Amino acid sequence: MADENLTLAQDITENDYPMQHAGEEIDEILSRAGKIHYGTVEHKMTGANALMRIPLGLTFAPKQVIATLRQTGAPTPYQNYCTHVSGSGKSYYLNVCMGSNNGSLVNVPTGTYYVDYIAIE
Repeated sequence: MADENLTLAQDITENDYPMQHAGEEIDEILSRAGKIHYGTVEHKMTGANALMRIPLGLTFAPKQVIATLRQTGAPTPYQNYCTHVSGSGKSYYLNVCMGSNNGSLVNVPTGTYYVDYIAIE
């Protein structure tokens, strides 16, 4: 039993190098990426609609944008959202629609939504 634990510990230690090396590569890529901007946009949806388009309000033309959608509180019942970032120049949006199990068109419900984004200049 002791030998098995030693072998497992050796495997973990020997396999740490690739993970550390990958982290160093990510650090290098980020240092060459330029400025990294991040923020949160609050959007109030006052009328249910099939598509919600949330402007990110960027003041620069990004090379890449990553955005996530969140809503405070627990929706009842559980809801599926489909999201997609689109845009050009300084105008970028998070487009949101509802996922549906039966293929029917479902409106995005009213409420307050938050978009957290990371944008690389």
